[in-house]
Formats: sequence, structure tokens, C-alpha cells
Amino acid sequence: MNDVQQLGEMLRHYAESEAHKKQLFETQSATWTTRIAALFGDIQQWLEPVQAPHLLEVTREAYVAFGPSTPVETSTFKTEKLSIVIAGKPVEFVPDVMGSAGQISLAVMGLTAARYGSISLVGLADGGWQWRKTNGLKDPDTFVFDANFLAQQLQSLIPRDRT
Repeated sequence: MNDVQQLGEMLRHYAESEAHKKQLFETQSATWTTRIAALFGDIQQWLEPVQAPHLLEVTREAYVAFGPSTPVETSTFKTEKLSIVIAGKPVEFVPDVMGSAGQISLAVMGLTAARYGSISLVGLADGGWQWRKTNGLKDPDTFVFDANFLAQQLQSLIPRDRT
């Protein structure tokens, strides 16, 4: 094989590899979008019985996920974010850009009481969701995310009568 033929062979392998990466990315992106929409549907369904104007409201709106390596102008991660306003306090579930191997995580804002802590939801391989509370360098606290766990977190935002 001469150098020109070898160059052609290398280019063909590269093109096949790039096509495979693109296909894998598109498949993972579709799964990412579907899982986020399903999660938000579950949250809406869980909170439906207790929604009331000016007390508990749930809304979804279009959102483009972006990050340090994926600016919003070029991001292909078109999804939505979910907002809950409870007793006048906002809580937002905002998707992060899809991670390696299709990892799904959402930043949860409005619930962290710790000064430097953060809360996120991470999609698990079994289809479930895990609540992760990170504070400093120690390992994150993790919990199964379901209707009851969400209700407990939201209860902490309702002002207590201090009489």
C-alpha cells in the first residue's frame, strides 16, 4: 500500500469513527431529553394535588443547557427547565449539559441551606433519580428521589409560625 492509499484508508476510518460518535451522541441526547421530560412530568403529577395559586405553582419552560465547554449560542441541548414557587420561594430544576456516556444531571436551586453547598439530581442507569447534596470536599449525601422526598424538601421552605 502506498502512502496515498494509506492516507485514504486513514480518512475512511476517521469518517466512520466520527459518524459513529455523532450517532451515539444523537442517541444519548434523545434519551437525555426524554428522561428529563419524564422526570418533570412526574414532578408535576406528584405536586398536582397540592397546587394552589400563590402557594404552590409548577411551570415548565423551554431551555437550552450550556456549560463551560458548550456555550449557549452553539449548544444542541434543547430541553426545558422546571420551576416551582412555594410560599413565594422559587426552586428551579435546571438541566446540565449531558455528561460522558449520556450522564444526566440537573442543578437544583433554591433549596440549599449550606453556605457553599449544592444540590443536584443525577439520572441513574436503572432509570431512577438520585438527589445529591454536596458540601465542601466530603462525599456527597445521596438519597433516592421520589414524591415523598421532594415533599420533605419543599416543606422546609414553608415559613413556620414562631408564636
